[in-house]
Amino acid sequence: MTSEKAALDNQSSFRGWLSVITSAMFFFYWLNQNALNGTLAEYYILKYHIAGAINYSTFTSMYLIGNVIMFIPAGLILDKFSTKIVLILSTLTMLIGVLGLILVNSLTPAIIFMLVVGFGGAFALIAIMRIVANWFVMEKSGFPIAMAITLGMLGGTFGSSIGSIILNNSSGHTVQVSNLILGIIILISIILFVKDKPEGASVNISDEETANLPMGSSFMKVLANPQNWFAGLYTSLLNFPIMVLVFSAGPAYIIHVFGENLKSTAPSIMSALLVGTMIGGPLLGKITDSMGSRKPLMMLCSILTFFIMLPMYYTGLNGTALIIIFFVMGLITSAQNLGYPVIGESNDPALVATAMSLGSILIMGGGAVAQNVFGFLINHYGYQGAYTMLPVCAFITLFLAIFIKNKIPVQGTEALNNC
Repeated sequence: MTSEKAALDNQSSFRGWLSVITSAMFFFYWLNQNALNGTLAEYYILKYHIAGAINYSTFTSMYLIGNVIMFIPAGLILDKFSTKIVLILSTLTMLIGVLGLILVNSLTPAIIFMLVVGFGGAFALIAIMRIVANWFVMEKSGFPIAMAITLGMLGGTFGSSIGSIILNNSSGHTVQVSNLILGIIILISIILFVKDKPEGASVNISDEETANLPMGSSFMKVLANPQNWFAGLYTSLLNFPIMVLVFSAGPAYIIHVFGENLKSTAPSIMSALLVGTMIGGPLLGKITDSMGSRKPLMMLCSILTFFIMLPMYYTGLNGTALIIIFFVMGLITSAQNLGYPVIGESNDPALVATAMSLGSILIMGGGAVAQNVFGFLINHYGYQGAYTMLPVCAFITLFLAIFIKNKIPVQGTEALNNC
C-alpha cells in the first residue's frame, strides 16, 4: 500500500510540475512580447508609420495598459473558473493580437491589437499562482513559483537575443511570424499538458463561504488583507533594479557614470543582473521552503541589497567589477520572488489568484512609476543622484519584511505533493 501511495505521489508530483512548467511557458511568451517591442522598434516604426520615439513609447505602452486593465478581472476569473480553460482563452486572445500586428500596416489598428496582446498577457503570472496553489501546499510553493518566474524571465532574453538574430538574418516580418508560430506551439502544449488539479481532488479551499463570495466581495477581502500589501510592495521595490536599469535607463546610467569606454559592455552588465536573478530565485525559494519561513531571508536580503548597492557610488569601477556587482545584486534581489508565495500563504486558497492580481498591480504599476521617477531624478540630479532611489527603496523593503508574518499555518486541503 505504501509503495502504491508513493507511486501515486510521484505521478502527482510529475503532473503538477508539468502543469506549472507548461503554464510558465505562457509567462515566457508574455515577457517575450515585451522584449520584441524593443527588438522590432525600427521595424514597427516604419511598418505602422509611427512618427517618432515618443509616439513609439505610447504605442508600446498599450501592451502594459492592457495588462493593468485586466489584472483585477484576471484574478477574479481564475479563482472562479477552470485555470486551463482560462489559459487557453487568454493565449488565443494574445495570438489574435499577434496575428493582427502581422496583418495590419497602419497605426490605429496596430494600437488596438497591441492592447489585445496586453489583455491576454495579464493572465500569465496569475495563472501560474493558481496552478501552484492547486498542486502544492503553499508552504512548499517557493521553489515551483521561483522556477516558473525564472523560465518566464528567459522569455525576455529570448525575445532580445533570438529575435535579434532572426531580424539580422531575415526581416521583421519573419520575426513576427516566428513569434506567432511559437505562440501556437505554446497553446497546443497548454491543451495537452496543463491539468487544473490532481485527479479526484476537491478544489483546494479552506472556507466554502469564501469560495462562494461574489467577485466584488472577494476583491474587497483581498484588499483588506495587509499582508498582500506588504508582500506586494516588497516585491515591487526589490524589483526596481530590473525595472529601472534592465528595462529602462541601465546602459545610459553605466555610460554616464562610469565612462564611454563601457558602452559595449553595458548590455553584459545588465544581463549579469538578470542571470543573478534567475539563479537566485529558485535557490532562495528552495531554501525558504526547507526553512518553513520566508521572513528571515527576506529581511536579510533587504539588508544585503542595500549594502551591495553602495559600491556603485565609486565611479572608478571597471566593467568586470560592475558585472560581478550586478550579478550579486541579482542573486540577492531575487528575494523579490518570495513575495509571491507569501501572498499565496496569506490568503484563503480560493482567493489566491485574486490576491495575485492586486500584487501584480503593485509590482507592474510600481515599475512604471519607478521608471518615471528615475527619469525625473535624472533631469534634476543626474544619473548618480537618480541611482540613490534604489538603495533607499531597498532600505524600505526591510521595514515591509518586518511586518510580514513569520509563519503562515497550512490552509485548506493539503496538495498531493510537498515538493
